[in-house]
Amino acid sequence: MSNVVFIHLDLGIGGAESLVLNLAKATLQSNDNTSSEDTTQLPNKISIYTAHCSPTHCYDEVKPPNGALSKYVHIHGSFIPRSLYIIGGTALCSAIRMLYLTYKAMKENPHANVFVIDVLPTGVPYLVEYCNVNAGVLFYCHFPDKLLTRDTVNGETDNNTDNVASEGVNKSSIIVQLIKQLKLIYRWFMDSIEEWSMSYSDFVG
Repeated sequence: MSNVVFIHLDLGIGGAESLVLNLAKATLQSNDNTSSEDTTQLPNKISIYTAHCSPTHCYDEVKPPNGALSKYVHIHGSFIPRSLYIIGGTALCSAIRMLYLTYKAMKENPHANVFVIDVLPTGVPYLVEYCNVNAGVLFYCHFPDKLLTRDTVNGETDNNTDNVASEGVNKSSIIVQLIKQLKLIYRWFMDSIEEWSMSYSDFVG
């Protein structure tokens, strides 16, 4: 028997979610290929951990109560805010939510064979270094957050991506320049965390 744990931040509708659900279904379908006469082969087990799964905005497979995969979905960490409101910090909050999800998944599945972590790799070092798991850790990098947040259009710097709050303000003002510098430091910190965390994976897809 293989115990496969999937960790995905938000089970909405999109390419990353579709991939996770397809992998989960494939893991379960492999049970159908096992001969009922083979008592030595136990069925595979899956668990899907997420911080959010809206019944009105998700794939039918995980839509409660009749979704084929709905009984395998575990929702944790929804109390952690998505952002720091006016300040922003969406990436930081997402990283914290992902770390909490990984903690819950590990706590409830200490003998899992494989952890499949999607989108954000924040929890990977926790599994490998702190928990010393014997399970394989696969990180699916749908699209690096480092590249997703760059102020570029088709690879070219976009000079019109200034914060809306700074519109109409003198661009040479000390406050605006300070905000820009703080944003650069924040992004450098989050990008460094992403690269460092990803390096702990056994496989990056």
